[in-house]
Amino acid sequence: MLLSDQEIKKLAKEDGMITPFEERNLQSVSYDITAGNIARVFNRLSDPIDLNDKENIKLTYCEIDITDGYLIKPNEYMLVKSGEKYTLPDDIAAYARPRTTLSRLGLILTPQHFNPSFSGYIYYGLLNVTPNILKIYPGTSIGQIVFEKVYGALDKKNLYKNKTSAQYQNENEFIIPDVNNTRPEIMVYVNGILGE
Repeated sequence: MLLSDQEIKKLAKEDGMITPFEERNLQSVSYDITAGNIARVFNRLSDPIDLNDKENIKLTYCEIDITDGYLIKPNEYMLVKSGEKYTLPDDIAAYARPRTTLSRLGLILTPQHFNPSFSGYIYYGLLNVTPNILKIYPGTSIGQIVFEKVYGALDKKNLYKNKTSAQYQNENEFIIPDVNNTRPEIMVYVNGILGE
């Protein structure tokens, strides 16, 4: 069941679920996500990106400051750091969704799921699907996040904060994705398919 505005506000103010909390970003069952002043844009590389090579993946990104705004080119995908830090309780999951207004303008936020007990800033994916250049600024509402109460008991070892594979827990500075941080049983399956 989705949390109401009053429940979101209570958890934000009393438990620090959203920091900083801004009343103007509160909707009836969601909270507007805002852009911070840091983003990651993609470098154009001539060689393929090896998803098994974390050092190679690092070359993909370039950090930029968007304090004075940033021009998002047609078909450009970028990662924008949230203006808010989220600290989810052990019994609350969250989902980031596109904002209707920006979708109508052709700026799409990629949906993301956040497990209970996640804590950190979030780097949201934004994609300009128009033939036009769009300018974004810090503080722009780029999407919305909804919170959902989990019913039933959760195994504490499966909480995001307790998993060794939770690579984005407590993220403040950008964390390079580690594709090889996949569960071993999945890698065995994948390698079996690939004949490795």
